[in-house]
Amino acid sequence: MATELKHKVVKGVAWSTVEKICSALLQLVVSLVLLSLLSPEDYGLMAIVAAFPAILMPLVDSGFSQALIRKKDVDDVDYSSVFYVNIAISLLLYATLVAIAPACGRFFGAPDFSLIAPVLYLLIPINSFSNIQNAILQRTMEFKSLSLYVLLANLVSSIVAIWMAIRGLGVWSLVGQRIGVVVVKTVLMWWGSRWRPRLVFSMERIRVMFRYGSRILLSDLVSNVYYQISNLFIGKFYTKADLGYYDRGNKIKEMPVTSTIMAVLGVTFSAFSRQRDDKVKLLQNARKVYLIWAFVMLPLMSGLIAVAEDMFRVLLPEVWLPAVPYLRILSLGGLLAPLSVISFNLVKVCDDGNTIFRIEFIKKLIATAILAITIPISVEAIAWGQVAIFVSDMTINCLTARRYVAGWTLWARAKDILPYVAITALMVAFVWALGAVGALIGVPLWIVFVAKIVLGAGFYALLSELLHLEAWRELKEILVGYMPRRK
Repeated sequence: MATELKHKVVKGVAWSTVEKICSALLQLVVSLVLLSLLSPEDYGLMAIVAAFPAILMPLVDSGFSQALIRKKDVDDVDYSSVFYVNIAISLLLYATLVAIAPACGRFFGAPDFSLIAPVLYLLIPINSFSNIQNAILQRTMEFKSLSLYVLLANLVSSIVAIWMAIRGLGVWSLVGQRIGVVVVKTVLMWWGSRWRPRLVFSMERIRVMFRYGSRILLSDLVSNVYYQISNLFIGKFYTKADLGYYDRGNKIKEMPVTSTIMAVLGVTFSAFSRQRDDKVKLLQNARKVYLIWAFVMLPLMSGLIAVAEDMFRVLLPEVWLPAVPYLRILSLGGLLAPLSVISFNLVKVCDDGNTIFRIEFIKKLIATAILAITIPISVEAIAWGQVAIFVSDMTINCLTARRYVAGWTLWARAKDILPYVAITALMVAFVWALGAVGALIGVPLWIVFVAKIVLGAGFYALLSELLHLEAWRELKEILVGYMPRRK
């Protein structure tokens, strides 16, 4: 049973990661095309309008999906009851946001806000129709199907967005992209799922699940507020172009970070939930996922910092160069994602929800103090403040996880990744040297940019092989072990 679960975890992480990486690469290509066609002001406006559904989306699900995944025995009454609650909340939320859109537009000095909101916010009710199918796929660990649906949805919506941008539709191409993802994903999930809602409803089941889900809901709401609040403050106190630069730097950073977070979060929550009574195995699997994730994320984010300016100069119009400092600063926070996210998942699995709410309260007090200090200074100060918030979140998550899983400590995890930090530093030095040599002998910038990526990745892999690093061995074992089973 333990071996079977291990294979499911590995397979799930592999499929989810492949999908997220492919989606991230697709989004990167699409973003580069759209950045060439749209203005910083377009992205600034979209960042403000999109912040509201991004903050309030957890209200629709209200933590029920994670309660369903965590629950040992689930039947159609549970699924159908949650389905109807999700639909009702989503329609109420949509109506509320559309009603306040004109006032929000006046507050942010964005007249087009009230035109965009009724269309963009349709993603809220549309998305609610696939929450149960998504939860079932995660509960049964069918991450291959889920990954394919999401990847196809991203592909279709990207084509739509590029077509709209070429037609000169400006910010509406970004709206089309957001709506397209949700519509296609929902259609595919209904087409691929055998589950259909029944005309049954149990308020008692809803109450029981809401006891756990409400705490997750509060945690997610508070986290989303603080994640989006920087955009809202920049949109209010600085220019739309400033927000566009900050938002694009943040979004490019998010492509690898959020992609891997979503891949690891869904799989590990499902798997850890099954092992929460066996703390030894829980620690072993959590450490293994952490090592592999850190092995990938450290060079990825460090490499992004190293090649950021070259990437913008080679691939984008010069007008976007002010986004480079924000990308580099915010990417520092991405280095902390593996430890922070896995630690928080351990807490979510082992706790009844009370501790989650308490630590979120503490984290947000710290975040409030940091934001209060940085917002009046400059947009760059806000970016550094976000890094400080990432550090505090990671520390608190890890210290809290130690209460439930003995051996999960900051010191132990730091020792785990010291070799990976060392070879990442060597890789960055190697990439910097390539750039210096290329500039000295007059090699075209695009050739230097490609060489940094290809040779930097090869150098990192070579060092990993020579040093026989644990995560590198695990990755090779996964690939070698998985390929025959595919046959």
